[in-house]
Amino acid sequence: MFLTDKYITKEKLLNWSHDLGFELKTQSVSKNEVFLEHKQRCHYFYFVSKGFIRLYYLDIEGQEITHWFSSANMMVTSPFSFFKEETNIINFQALEDSELLLITRDQLDKLREDNLSASKAFQNLFTEFAMKLSRRVMSVHTETAEYRYLKLIEEHPLIFQKAKLSHIATFLGVTQQSLSRIRKNLVH
Repeated sequence: MFLTDKYITKEKLLNWSHDLGFELKTQSVSKNEVFLEHKQRCHYFYFVSKGFIRLYYLDIEGQEITHWFSSANMMVTSPFSFFKEETNIINFQALEDSELLLITRDQLDKLREDNLSASKAFQNLFTEFAMKLSRRVMSVHTETAEYRYLKLIEEHPLIFQKAKLSHIATFLGVTQQSLSRIRKNLVH
């Protein structure tokens, strides 16, 4: 998770699209609504204007594994489906009523090709996302579950107000029982 507003804001997106002569669609999603399911094609890069979104996939036993969270002023997509037109394996669920700004692949390409400022902003966004995701994957193998939990509290306290503990546990790569033990041990 990371805020995109140091690179891209809703206002910048709207201004860039206006300057290039196209309009971005909006979408409202209700709390608990799954608005993109696995096996559906992901046609949009989503800018979260308002709300809280969880991305999850199913493991080989059919259990939900939280992949990512996105709140207001964050962007998210299913990269393989959006960029490569491959089968989507990620489900997108609103954990509260949310408002999204939708960017199609053609619109993103036009922004990146025809607007230097937008091109640089998206390049910086993609670079930071790659670093965050890489760090997250490595943390599962190099940090204790307790350390990952404490770091999540410090860096993203909003998650603990918006998401269920079961979502947080799978995001951290632990069972819900392990997360309960970690929380209990930290209180004592």
